[in-house]
Amino acid sequence: MRTNATGTYRFVLILGAKVNGIRPSRALQHRIDVAASYAKAHPHVELIATGGQGPDEGMAEARVIKRELMAQGIDATRIHVEETSTSTIENFQQSRSYWHGERGVTIVTNDFHVPRARLIAKLYFQLESDALYAPTPPLAKGKYMIREVLAYVKLLAMYLKN
Repeated sequence: MRTNATGTYRFVLILGAKVNGIRPSRALQHRIDVAASYAKAHPHVELIATGGQGPDEGMAEARVIKRELMAQGIDATRIHVEETSTSTIENFQQSRSYWHGERGVTIVTNDFHVPRARLIAKLYFQLESDALYAPTPPLAKGKYMIREVLAYVKLLAMYLKN
């Protein structure tokens, strides 16, 4: 079920994505853009930028997200940074100290990724969620969809193991 964010939750979890050098990939830029727009429309929300630095990235994804949000006029005091995660589950785990005690969060990610991210929030963290659906760059959509199917298989295997 597609549940668009309406300002209900205090925290907005922006999931990291590829950084090219120190610049956001198109997928990450779309996430940043929708998060910035939402933050401007809902000044009470706090944003959590997530994502570590991969071996082929010049800067942690979370740091790039924060920098780009600030460039779009979002006050730094509203942005928390979690820069150690390497997966969607870790995005939630490593940023838990910010949203702990809340009943739900708003998740920002690309449209193909929203259902799995919301499932992780519910299954692993007992969080309600709504979402901001950033567009997926058309040329990358096929690759992302294949990767997402494999990620679901891995998620199911991990869940059944526990």
